[in-house]
Amino acid sequence: MLRLNPLLGLLAALACAQAEPLPDLPDPLGRAGMMAAVLREGDGSEVIVATGGTNFPDKMPWQGGQRKYHKDILKLSRKDSAWSWSKIGELPEGLVGAAFCATPKRDGLVIAGGASAEGHRADVWLVGLDGKVTRFAESMTRPRAYAGFTSANGHLIVIGGITRPEDTAALATLTSLDLDDPDKPWRTTDADPSYGRIIPLVGSGLGKLVWGGGCSLSEKDGKPFRSYHENLAFQSSLDAGNRFHGLPHALAGAAGPGVATATHLFFVGGDDGTQYGHPYETHTGLARRILVMDLESLEVTDLGEWPHPVAVAPLLRLGDDLVTLSGEVRPGVRTPKLTRWPIPAKYR
Repeated sequence: MLRLNPLLGLLAALACAQAEPLPDLPDPLGRAGMMAAVLREGDGSEVIVATGGTNFPDKMPWQGGQRKYHKDILKLSRKDSAWSWSKIGELPEGLVGAAFCATPKRDGLVIAGGASAEGHRADVWLVGLDGKVTRFAESMTRPRAYAGFTSANGHLIVIGGITRPEDTAALATLTSLDLDDPDKPWRTTDADPSYGRIIPLVGSGLGKLVWGGGCSLSEKDGKPFRSYHENLAFQSSLDAGNRFHGLPHALAGAAGPGVATATHLFFVGGDDGTQYGHPYETHTGLARRILVMDLESLEVTDLGEWPHPVAVAPLLRLGDDLVTLSGEVRPGVRTPKLTRWPIPAKYR
């Protein structure tokens, strides 16, 4: 069930205008599908480490433009009362659409899988605060890109995704890695149709794992075809279940993973599928709604509009603010913006 709260949306919009702005990504084209986390320096200060993503630097995709995969590692830190970006390293190759999370001590960014220009990957990397890249764990049992993911109870949890760009069915399994003991092998569930999605919404809180939406895949005219979903599923140590209309509408690729507060879970933007299959050049823009889910009841409240459309972007919590980092505003078109939005006090 969807609830609308226009008053909270208005108040948050006003607060957003007053929040300390963050500088744009140092790539004027912006990037989709980056990996990022809010980490903590030795002095306790928060920084954002971000890497990867893709864009089209020469021509738009409908003009025959080629996708560029990025590998630079960037750090956003606050010094002398001002936020600024610096390049601190590089990944072994450009990546997009990987699962990611902060380490339990928030001193590194863990990256698992993803897609490169040469194919989909299963590697697991650790990016340190200094930009150094090392192998964090053994590779996943098979490549996964464009999966849903979150961290919960000291584990990186990865749901669905695809093994190859041409796949016409998503992986119908959940796989998890113990972040405190990454020498342990990945643990993978039996197949479950509810896991068989690309870019689903995933989050966790109050001992509960929640996932839903996303796209299942089939074959049409020799190519993968997306079907958009609005269902939700959840599981905890005590219960599990499904909500067939858990989201207000079909939704995939929301900025994420879901950011959890004490009692709620936030998602921003995404793709509702209403323009899927339309020409890219006439696409009017992706979604911009701010959705908050009560982790007890799974009731979803619409808090209003994000300042701009956004999809396939990291959603981070910086202090008491939500932050989207770059992302897609319509197919093929990215934004370099880092947009900051204060979480209303009642949801913190």
